[in-house]
Amino acid sequence: MLTQYRVHEPRKNLTQVRSIMAEFTKNNTTSADIKGAITVPYLNKDERPMANSLHGSPINVKTTPTSSTPSTKGKFQKVEGLVFDSAFLHFEPTKWKYCISKDVDCIDLELCSERYNGIDNFTTNLLHVHRHRGRDTSMLFQTCARIANTFSGVRCNGWGGVGGMFSAGYNVGYKGRISRVASFAKTKKTGLKSGLAKINNLLFMAGKNFHQEFSEMNVGYDEMLQVQEKLWPKNRNYPNGPASWIVSKNLGNPEHIDNDLSRSYAGWFTNGDIANESAWFLFPNWGVAIELCNDTWISWAGNECAHCSSIPHLTDEVEIYSLFTAITKKVSTTADRVKKCEAILQESKMDFMSLTINDRVTLRWVQQLTLKDKLKLSKQAVRKYGNKNRRWLHCAVLKIDHQNGTVQLRERLKNKRGIHTLSKCEVANRLVPGWV
Repeated sequence: MLTQYRVHEPRKNLTQVRSIMAEFTKNNTTSADIKGAITVPYLNKDERPMANSLHGSPINVKTTPTSSTPSTKGKFQKVEGLVFDSAFLHFEPTKWKYCISKDVDCIDLELCSERYNGIDNFTTNLLHVHRHRGRDTSMLFQTCARIANTFSGVRCNGWGGVGGMFSAGYNVGYKGRISRVASFAKTKKTGLKSGLAKINNLLFMAGKNFHQEFSEMNVGYDEMLQVQEKLWPKNRNYPNGPASWIVSKNLGNPEHIDNDLSRSYAGWFTNGDIANESAWFLFPNWGVAIELCNDTWISWAGNECAHCSSIPHLTDEVEIYSLFTAITKKVSTTADRVKKCEAILQESKMDFMSLTINDRVTLRWVQQLTLKDKLKLSKQAVRKYGNKNRRWLHCAVLKIDHQNGTVQLRERLKNKRGIHTLSKCEVANRLVPGWV
């Protein structure tokens, strides 16, 4: 597991924090000369900013009872459609306890856990922000735009926000294996391989940008890549850089927790100024509001600290993208399962005679090539195909033919994969006991 917190010396107390933030506002200065991170306490409910819009309608957070607000649910711990929107009353991020305006060039905050007391619980999560001014970010902006125009949206149903999110790089597909994210169906039909190759090259370059931005910031970026390399299945091509990427476009979403293994790393890019101060990255439980502008870079513990994006109000000419990476739990869990299954298979072979009806087993499955395809490929190419396309399926024993030495399995999930009858040899080389 990656370390989600760090300790800075000297640590600043609450009085110092408010003094420093007051100086930011008063002098319009940056945090470049501030040594150490600012400790930010977890706020009580009566101090915490509340979302002011539910499904596009304003909420009076001062008069609406908490009991009438929908409760959080699901793995993201969110409320569908409950967002912060500067178009309605009672959302004034510049008045939050810790407002980091676009004039602040670099700052580290330590977000205290809910049970932090400074005596026997010192758990904090680092929130790092830095920006650049006047740089050309057109390549990163175009990378995001290409991804948004090529790949399908994610986090669509059950969120109730605005804008969109798009997955790229590697993920776990519906067939249960780690592979590159599929493009739009219309893109696949036209066979625009050159366009997908271009995106892969752009993501490779983006990985180099992220290394330059975060590697020296003591935010665990290099450690994340080391963890990714260790968990990556040996029979998969290892990506040179972050494996999983998400792009957001003009995003505003509910407060939530990410289902990730690692810290989160992101950059924001625009093609124009956001004059109305409507785009913010928020941590309501700590009263932290970060104004978003071009070339803003943030690292945070998204799997520990609830966060969200406010609804951006943009002119027709302006768009705001973010490019985000982390190790998702979905990828790490699948990779861990693959490695466990292959380790079990190497250590011991399953005995055909030990099987009984309804036994739970995990099958190494590869969609079979047609005879015509087999004839076209060399033995090395067939082996490469098997390594690339194998996946592990949870199955149960449906039928055993002792006379002919064969076993018929049924898949736990109702997918039409066409599992063929297994011989004794295949039982020994492709099955492991239990649902791993």
